[in-house]
Amino acid sequence: MRSKGIGILCGAAALSLLLGEASAQGTATKKEAAPTPAGILMGPASVPRHWSKNKYPDSIPEGAPYYLVVKDDTLWDLAKRFLGNPYLWPQIWDQNKYITDAHWIYPGDPILLPKIALISERAGQPGGLGPEEQGEGGLPPEGGPGALPPGSVLYPVTEEATMECAQYIVTDHEDDSLKVLGTEEGAAKNAFAERDILYLNKGSNAGVKAGDVYSIHHHAYTVKHPESGRNMGSKIETNGWARVILVQENTATVVVEHSCSDIHLGDYLKPFEKANVPLILRRPPPDRLTPPSGKAHGYVLDLQDDASAVGAGSLVSIDLGSRDGLAPGNTLIVYRIMYPSVPTSRNVLGEIAVLTVREGTATAKLTYTNSAVQAGDEVELR
Repeated sequence: MRSKGIGILCGAAALSLLLGEASAQGTATKKEAAPTPAGILMGPASVPRHWSKNKYPDSIPEGAPYYLVVKDDTLWDLAKRFLGNPYLWPQIWDQNKYITDAHWIYPGDPILLPKIALISERAGQPGGLGPEEQGEGGLPPEGGPGALPPGSVLYPVTEEATMECAQYIVTDHEDDSLKVLGTEEGAAKNAFAERDILYLNKGSNAGVKAGDVYSIHHHAYTVKHPESGRNMGSKIETNGWARVILVQENTATVVVEHSCSDIHLGDYLKPFEKANVPLILRRPPPDRLTPPSGKAHGYVLDLQDDASAVGAGSLVSIDLGSRDGLAPGNTLIVYRIMYPSVPTSRNVLGEIAVLTVREGTATAKLTYTNSAVQAGDEVELR
C-alpha cells in the first residue's frame, strides 16, 4: 500500500515540476530553458499530418505540455510514464476527448497531459510529510497537520474482475462469428464455468492461435430508452473469458479461466482486453441538499442481471457517453423527481462512478445508495 502511495506522490511531483519548468520557459530571457522529461513537448505547435482513425487537433495551445504517440504506446503506459501511476489513464483520456476509444491511439496523435496535482501543492517539495506523518498508502492523513483538502484522495472504484465482467450496450453490430460450438462432455452439459473445456467453430484458418485469450459474450436484448422509447442498442453480457490450448485448421479448444455467469453454446468470443480500473475522488456522498450542477443530464437505461431495482455495488447503463464529455472516473448523482408535474425537489438516491464509456452510453457502478435505483431514474454529472 505504501509503495503505491509513494508512486502517486512521485507522479504528482514529477508533473508539478514539469509544469513549473514549462512556466519558467515563458519568462526566461538569457537563462537556458530547463529540460523537460524525455518525450514531452510544449505548445504552441502545429500537429504534423498523419494517418489516424482519431480526428486529432491541428494545433497545440501555448504553454500546454503534450506528447506525440509512437508505435506500441497506450494510455495506460503513458499514465505510468508521465503521472507515475498507470491507473490514472482516465485523467489523460479526459484531456483528449478526440480519442473516441481509449484502447486505440495512433502514432503521431498528440496527447495533452493534464494539469493536475494529485496530492497537494507541497508534493515533491522540501519539508514534505515524513513516514510518521503519512496515512494509509503513504498518503497524508485526513484531518490534522498536513491534512488533504476535501476531494483530493483517489481510490479505485472497483476491482478488475468487475470491469471485465461488466455488461455494455452497442449500437453497431459486433463481430460475433467466433462462437462456442460444443464441449468435451457433449450434450451431457449445457452450461459451463471455470475449467470447462469448450470447442470453437474456427481455428488457424481464422487466425486463432494457442495461448490467445478471448472474452465470451451473449446478446441479451434490445434496450429501449425508459422515457422516449427509442432503441438505444443491444445489451451485451460478458460471461467470462477462456484461453486457447489447442488449434486445428477449422476448430480450436479453449479452457474457461473465469466465468462471470453461465456460458452456453452459441455465445461468441472476441479478443480479451485488459480492464483499466479508473480512480475516483473520495468526497462526501450527495444528499437532498446537494445543488444541481447544471452539467450533463441523462437517465438510467438498464440494470445489472435484468433486475427491477438495484443498490450499492451493482452496475447500471446510462444514456450518456463520450459525446457528452463523459470519461471513466466521472461521478454522477442518481435522483428521482417524485411529482414531476409540480415539480418537487430531487429525491437523491445515490451516486454512480463511470467504468467504461462508448459514444452514446456508459457503464457505471453504484458506489452509494440510500434507496433502490430503477431504470428511468435520472442522473447528473457532479
